[in-house]
Amino acid sequence: MATFTVKGPFDVPVKQGKSGRVVTAEQANQFWENHPSIEGDVGCYVFAFRAGQGSKPVYVGKATKNFKQEVFTDHKKNKYNEGLATQGKGTPIMYFVMLNKTAGPVNKKAIDEVESYLIQSGLAANKNLLNDQKTAVEKWSINGVVRSAHGKNTNASAGLKKCFGL
Repeated sequence: MATFTVKGPFDVPVKQGKSGRVVTAEQANQFWENHPSIEGDVGCYVFAFRAGQGSKPVYVGKATKNFKQEVFTDHKKNKYNEGLATQGKGTPIMYFVMLNKTAGPVNKKAIDEVESYLIQSGLAANKNLLNDQKTAVEKWSINGVVRSAHGKNTNASAGLKKCFGL
């Protein structure tokens, strides 16, 4: 069984531009200078915003080569910058869900499964998640448990959530 470890949240450096905050190659380099111990690892990552007492996911990605090669590519920086432009307030942060190192090849299937799970969970937390793939939301819900409208939960739904650790 593949096992993952969560690291973070790590603040993502931003530059104040004419049209707002942005992440450039300079900020990406600064990020890796501040966190060299994780740059060679693989797994999934979550770009999010911290505000008040919580955080909100904005983009979920995966890295099967290593985080340094994949997290701040131009395509990903464009996603982060779109999030920075639309989010407004909050500190941009990054979580890493790192595949624990084992002998042998990288378990790409496990990384892909975790990415799918994180995207679906991210959509439940933020309907404006910026991912383009794996975003088809199931067409069912369980009131008070999964994909339900906000409102008061019943004791039964709260019990089921607790039973499943949701």
